[in-house]
Amino acid sequence: AHNLIIDFFRQEKADNYVITDNENMDIFNRKELSEETVEDTIVQNQIEADVRKLIKALPHSQREVLVMRYYKNMSFKEIADHTKVSINTALGRMRYAILNLRKMAEENNIVLTL
Repeated sequence: AHNLIIDFFRQEKADNYVITDNENMDIFNRKELSEETVEDTIVQNQIEADVRKLIKALPHSQREVLVMRYYKNMSFKEIADHTKVSINTALGRMRYAILNLRKMAEENNIVLTL
C-alpha cells in the first residue's frame, strides 16, 4: 500500500497540468510552439553579427580559446594541448572572455537575446 501511494504521487507529479484562471487563454498560441518569423530571423542575424564584432574585440588569447570551445567544439583539455597552456589557464581565459563580452555588450548597449 505504501509503494502504491508513492507511485500515485510520482505519477501525478510527472503529469503536466496547465491551470489557468483565464478561460480565454489558448495554450497552443505560444511563441515557442510556432515557427520562426521573418522578424525573429532578422533579430537573430543581428545578434550573431554583434557577437562576432564583440569577439573580434577580445584579446587574442581569450578569442582563441572562445573560438575553439564554441565554434570548434573542442574540450578544454584539447584547447590546453593546442595552445600549450594548462587546463586552468584555458578555463581562466574562457572565463575572462565571457566576462569581457558581457562588459563590452553592456557598455555598447547591445542586447544579445531575442
